[in-house]
Amino acid sequence: MQLATRVLQFLGFAACAVRVSADSRCFTEDFLFGSATASYQVEGAVKEGGRTPSIWDEYCRTQPGLKCANVADDFYHRYKDDVKLMVETGLQSFRFSVSWSRVMNWDAQTSRMRPNPEGISFYHSLIDELSSNGIVPILTIYHWDLPIELHTQLREEGWLGSEIIDHYVEYATLLFNEYGNKVNYWTTFNEPLSFVAGGYALGMGAPGYTGSLTQAYTAAHNVLLSHAHAVKKFRELKTTNAIGDKARIGIVLNADYAYPLDESDPDDVEAAARKMEFDVGWFLSPIVTGDYPPIMRKIVGDRLPQFYGDQSELVKGSYDLFMLNSYAARQVTSCNSKTSNKDCGTLSAGFEQDRAVDDSHIIPGTRQRSTKAQKDPHCAFFTAYPPGYLETIKWLHKHDTSADILLTENGWCGDDEIDNPDQLWYFQAYLEQVHKAITEEHIPVIGYTAWSFLDNYEWGSYESRFGLYYVNYTSESGSPDFYQPKPSDLARIPRPSAKWFQKVATSKCLNADETSATTTKTHESGGHSHHVWRWLFGIVAIAAVGFVA
Repeated sequence: MQLATRVLQFLGFAACAVRVSADSRCFTEDFLFGSATASYQVEGAVKEGGRTPSIWDEYCRTQPGLKCANVADDFYHRYKDDVKLMVETGLQSFRFSVSWSRVMNWDAQTSRMRPNPEGISFYHSLIDELSSNGIVPILTIYHWDLPIELHTQLREEGWLGSEIIDHYVEYATLLFNEYGNKVNYWTTFNEPLSFVAGGYALGMGAPGYTGSLTQAYTAAHNVLLSHAHAVKKFRELKTTNAIGDKARIGIVLNADYAYPLDESDPDDVEAAARKMEFDVGWFLSPIVTGDYPPIMRKIVGDRLPQFYGDQSELVKGSYDLFMLNSYAARQVTSCNSKTSNKDCGTLSAGFEQDRAVDDSHIIPGTRQRSTKAQKDPHCAFFTAYPPGYLETIKWLHKHDTSADILLTENGWCGDDEIDNPDQLWYFQAYLEQVHKAITEEHIPVIGYTAWSFLDNYEWGSYESRFGLYYVNYTSESGSPDFYQPKPSDLARIPRPSAKWFQKVATSKCLNADETSATTTKTHESGGHSHHVWRWLFGIVAIAAVGFVA
């Protein structure tokens, strides 16, 4: 019955895609079609312009098998040409992050970060270039690249200590004052689940800690308080005209929808709900209600920090819109169920054992990794089940039906090829779900952001390729000692999805013929594998670290 239900659901989706040709599948004129990158993943120039090291510059050098991002896509030097490509691709928005250690440097005498004018100037130039070409900048304040001194020089390391809150608010305030009248969309953090659970629970990303019963919860608490204080400062500055009247701020959360493995089994239903609360509610519930989800309070107990005094009211309502990254969907059961592929005892102590789920089950009808990427551990989790995208959007929407939703990342993990039909199919199929969310569910989705604009550094690897544009990396890419690419290196080559995206972005309408032509193809799985650390929190064994975001 479960298999039949899933197959029928998928066939229903495919049939809907075929019917597109008979209907008008258009978005409103103000809907934002965009793409995204992140500072450490594309900029390179790690020793230029006054930039100092981040925790990822250290982490990639100390972990066996990881590559570094000294050069990455060399976006720091090539951004003007890349903006021209954005215009050619029809982008109306571009999401990027600021490198904290590029705009601020550590001052050993004051034990504070101080502004770096050259780094600040770079982002002024980037924002101005985007705006002058009619592209809306979406600025991410923190995308995982913590300045190394904030990890090594404070009383407690990085996000594990409350000292970090003041440092973060000083940094955010600098950006608000510098770019406040140039940027209308702000996000405080990208995917706190990923860098908190990955870095402080699972040992799958900087700083690489695992085994603690409390570290992830402590780090998450400090992230939430940093976010809330920054939003408070943002709103104060709006009253002084330092920030434009139309500017809005939020926090980017990541969610991949959890279906019960057996919808008739109450334990599986509860496991799926528990996964959503631990993965998303952990950060969503505090900003909506002022506290963590009740299920987390029940399971984690006194290991989960409290919001004291006015902290609950500070955190509650600290968003102007919802922002969502989502890529995949899975079936879920409890780790102690008879159908589980994981023994609870094999899960990492703390967050993973508290969540206690097995989310490795593939939904019937799911499209697996690209054929040539079957052996790439980085792409294992990035499977495609389009109906799950709509369910994720609906799940988020029900927490505040008045909040606009900006879709800030969505994309396909491909391989080292330019013509990637799976990627094209993915964007077509998932944008169908976005259109459904707006027209059938009446959810106020205001924009869609493809991850990523360019192939880029995926947190330890260059093998996972998400770009609308293929990047021609060299054998030296990723070397910890490589800093100067040749002008002929790193050529950008448009994939078919870039050309299709341009048509959709400029017409604001989906092309039914192209969509229906590719909806029925599926791939066989090569078995269960590992995944990029930023989403695969259910799989502990991992061959290499990576992420999109």
